[in-house]
Amino acid sequence: MGKALRNIWTARAACRYGRAMTIVRNLPGQLILAHAPWLLGGGLIVCIIACAAAGLALLFSGQMSGLLTVLIGAAIPLGIFALAIKRDQVIFDAGAGTVTLQRRTLFRYDCAVHPLHRVRRAELEDMSDTARPILPFHDHTPPYPLVEAYSTSAAYRRATDTINDWLRGARRKAAA
Repeated sequence: MGKALRNIWTARAACRYGRAMTIVRNLPGQLILAHAPWLLGGGLIVCIIACAAAGLALLFSGQMSGLLTVLIGAAIPLGIFALAIKRDQVIFDAGAGTVTLQRRTLFRYDCAVHPLHRVRRAELEDMSDTARPILPFHDHTPPYPLVEAYSTSAAYRRATDTINDWLRGARRKAAA
């Protein structure tokens, strides 16, 4: 019974990691949050492989419709994968006094480093009944969305609260 419960917990944690920001490390000197849509990415890869295999099977049996199956059935999910799958990571580092914002897609890697003192706090940007976490800055830098997708998940609220608690602790420690 214990092993089955642990497997269910692990599966739930993996799904939760795919949907919202996950706290990877929460230490007094460093806070790391990450978001990677593993479930969507894995589903698209399965779709790509299945369509390519079906199309190749049709091609090898002599049917030219297999070429269309490969081109459309695999190219569309591949295009969605290339455009939609983004891995986000935010690193708050008290020792270096920086916040590093990273976003990686299949073709691009963006990284921005800001002084930690410029970050005002973490907030939730609402849209209808969904929200996403953002970082507003003290200067005229526009707020940075930590993830691009809006969600109804409570994990975004937990991530925002964790960031704000960590920022308060880091500022208190720096002032002492």
